[in-house]
Amino acid sequence: MENKKTTYIIFGASGDLSKRYLLPALKNMQNINYVDSVIPVSRKDYGNLKNLIKSEGEKIFHLAIPPEAVTDVVKLIYNDFGKDNVKIMLEKPFGRDLESAQSLVEHVDQYFSEHQIYRIDHYLAKQSMQNVVNEKWDKNDISEIEIIASEKIDIEGRVAFYEQTGALKDFVQSHLLEMAAVVLSQSFKMDDRYNALKNLQIVCDIKEHRCVKRGQYLGYREEVSNPKSMTETFVSINMISNDKIWNGVSIILTTGKALSEKLTQIIIKYKNGNKKVFNIEHESDAYERVIKSTIEGKRDLFISSGEILETWRILDNLQKYWQKNEDNLIIYKKGSMIEEILK
Repeated sequence: MENKKTTYIIFGASGDLSKRYLLPALKNMQNINYVDSVIPVSRKDYGNLKNLIKSEGEKIFHLAIPPEAVTDVVKLIYNDFGKDNVKIMLEKPFGRDLESAQSLVEHVDQYFSEHQIYRIDHYLAKQSMQNVVNEKWDKNDISEIEIIASEKIDIEGRVAFYEQTGALKDFVQSHLLEMAAVVLSQSFKMDDRYNALKNLQIVCDIKEHRCVKRGQYLGYREEVSNPKSMTETFVSINMISNDKIWNGVSIILTTGKALSEKLTQIIIKYKNGNKKVFNIEHESDAYERVIKSTIEGKRDLFISSGEILETWRILDNLQKYWQKNEDNLIIYKKGSMIEEILK
């Protein structure tokens, strides 16, 4: 690797994401001389960045902060350091809907070029996802693609976050749609994933409820102290691709909390009744790959602005319908199996 000085600055260093993933990964990377220095930044430091960060060379700003703070911090970084030798790493969610995502993209574009922005979905950095791309199959033999992210845990006290987010924004818009794009394109390349997402759509009239199921585990409303909460903790969506290669293939994305088991799987079902199952494992070094790729300027493990807008486009009508309608919310018991909720 080219020997260049890299300073890694974390906004939100005291948060859960930093403590669980970023700081351990950075510690390992400093041990192998990938990162020269790590500087944690908190809200009280915002007016003092120039004095806090005096190092020369490349500066990587990792914004592990709430989405509403991103716009101000991006502008602050630009005003204090300009755009030369700067990379910006952004964590999901990238907006709350299509309109806010478009505004965020436009705001960031005012200050930095697209090639300087690294939008993170650490699922793309998992080695087990590579197995999906390496698999060879005849698309004509496939009848269904199912992608499942099932969790045994509930919201674990993250009331404010989950009430604002829900399963659709937390998992479908990011992880599940990106995994679907990798499967459909058989590629990690940004352009290939983007083209796959452009062809995805929810398969039927949302009002009919045949293709979209949303649920909430029993006791959630008491947990969040909101007896009328419609926030979904479970969602399953049936989709199709308009790409003629995938004509007639159902694409089902399902995620939920407080379910019977913890697993993330990609299931390829064949017309002859056989199936191939990919288990997407928890990988403690995934964030090391994310950071290493950022330093090396390799962007295919990250998400382009085009991909962001396509994922929100896919879900836009569904979000708008859910905002105005409170029918068909399935209440399920903690520990339920997915099949029980969908029957």
